[in-house]
Amino acid sequence: MAKSHDQAARRIAKALGGRYRPNKSPDVKGPGGRAEVKSAANEVPEALRQLGGGSGPAYIGLPKPEHPKAIKRLGGRKTGLMDYLGNITKPSTRK
Repeated sequence: MAKSHDQAARRIAKALGGRYRPNKSPDVKGPGGRAEVKSAANEVPEALRQLGGGSGPAYIGLPKPEHPKAIKRLGGRKTGLMDYLGNITKPSTRK
């Protein structure tokens, strides 16, 4: 894993009150939701697959410059979008 991926996953885990597990998917699980960290918007389909159909809020963590493309790919989906600092750009509506 890249160092930036690990740092982002740890920040997102802190924001969600969860734990980062580098060898498991999704990357982050906690009481605030689940998150899969990726580096580019073209990885959104893979992240959605890794998040699966579980219950509770689910997010994809991407660098801020990738958000406009990712929001288009997530249109109509209940999965949320976070930046690498754990700030929510698109809230998750999963129950």
